[in-house]
Amino acid sequence: MNDIPKPLSETHPHLSGFMDFLADFNKETERGAALAAAAMLDEQLARIIESFLIPNKGSKALIDGFNAPLGTFSARIASSFALGLLSEVEYRECELIRKVRNEFAHQIKVSFKSEKVASLCALLQLSAKSYSDVHVDTRGQFTTAAVALILNLTNRPHYVGQKRLQVENWRT
Repeated sequence: MNDIPKPLSETHPHLSGFMDFLADFNKETERGAALAAAAMLDEQLARIIESFLIPNKGSKALIDGFNAPLGTFSARIASSFALGLLSEVEYRECELIRKVRNEFAHQIKVSFKSEKVASLCALLQLSAKSYSDVHVDTRGQFTTAAVALILNLTNRPHYVGQKRLQVENWRT
């Protein structure tokens, strides 16, 4: 009898994108980690929204392309929450990660030790917390919250797609 467990890539092939992200994410600088986490969430939200909308050119134009109304991370967070595709906790975590991303994207001298970034990371609910003799630093708070949220949203397009909007034949 073979008791060697199968690799995660075989038992959970739907997690391959997440595993690829995680491998790269763990090698990132502080700035890179903030930008990569936000980019991954941005892409996930686009797929979630796309899974919910009626599949047509109009839906695609809302999400992708020049001046797409739902083409920004901020717009995707707001619309996903407004459409009921994110819980309140997920919405708040996305907003905090977006704000951390903006600090790293728009400031030259910034780190997870910066006062603004540290105060934002302290608000992350999905982050690992310090306990006993174990101290979770600000980057650890950000990293654990981002990974937890990304993992939560990995299968969301599948479940959202089961509730996809349908074309209605409205009375005229």
